[in-house]
Amino acid sequence: MRTIRLSEEIDNLLERDAQEQNISTNALVSQIMTRYVEWDRAVEKLNFVSFSNAFFVALINEVSDDRLKEIASQEAIRQVKNHAMLDFGKADFDMILKTILLIGKYGIATYISVDSWGEGSYVITLHHIWGQKGVVFLRSFFDTFIRNELRVQPTIDVADNVMAISFHKPLRGQS
Repeated sequence: MRTIRLSEEIDNLLERDAQEQNISTNALVSQIMTRYVEWDRAVEKLNFVSFSNAFFVALINEVSDDRLKEIASQEAIRQVKNHAMLDFGKADFDMILKTILLIGKYGIATYISVDSWGEGSYVITLHHIWGQKGVVFLRSFFDTFIRNELRVQPTIDVADNVMAISFHKPLRGQS
């Protein structure tokens, strides 16, 4: 239990937003604090820039597919590993999956899940709103990361704006 002081203006905004979302003010504050802990504190340190999905889509639509693949491949390992190290102090398999969930939840997807199907099989399912260029970018991002960092072969299936990335957990000492 923690008590915090808020200005009247902030308190009124929180109450209004909570009512609009049909949740309690406490639940809204908890969501805000969770986002800070899971995302905002790390991305500030990693110098992320925030802009709208529409702006990002406009940018990637101006870039050739080959260049987009190159950019995604270059950034995949750096971004995921840096974020995992900053958040969890290590970049092992489990922390990589947690980081991918966070990047998806707050950065690249309207929906993301990581599911284990037993026997070390995993599938990352995500829905994005970036269109066909988003598919090019995300396919390259995940393919590069899983191949180079986890040292396993992913299978990536795409249907419109939904991707399913399947792979096996690397054997001990392999990742």
